[in-house]
Amino acid sequence: MAVGPGDPLDRGRMEPYPQPDMEAVAALPARTQEELLDAIRHSIYSQPPIDVSTVNLGTLRAVPEVKETVNLATQYVKAGCDPKAFIARLAEIVCHDNFTEMHAFKHHQSIVEEYHATYEPWRWMHLVCGAQAAAISFGKNMAVYEEYLELLHAA
Repeated sequence: MAVGPGDPLDRGRMEPYPQPDMEAVAALPARTQEELLDAIRHSIYSQPPIDVSTVNLGTLRAVPEVKETVNLATQYVKAGCDPKAFIARLAEIVCHDNFTEMHAFKHHQSIVEEYHATYEPWRWMHLVCGAQAAAISFGKNMAVYEEYLELLHAA
């Protein structure tokens, strides 16, 4: 799956380089690994809602609040925190999504595979991109997840 500046479909939707904002990352308060994981989850869960029935999804851009998630994820990986814990937390988050017809799951699987297939010093970016993708799609449509929760509680 082609994604990025080389893909003509994505070229007009991407923020200009540089991303993440390393100055903003450096200005973030120091946190433990668990505090960072919680902050990343909170940042993703707090993305502003979008009424997808009123927008052209082909021209939809990430809201500015996604940058907070990107910066927190960058702080996490640059601090040398456990990538497996990060991957597990993102997996919990993407399980909510059915807005993208399972694309969140596919993106998550791709970031895990690419993280393990990429050498340092570049592999950390796959984790950050996974957090960014989760922040962009989270909360847009969670009907399947919410139905599952109702069934789980009824059992």
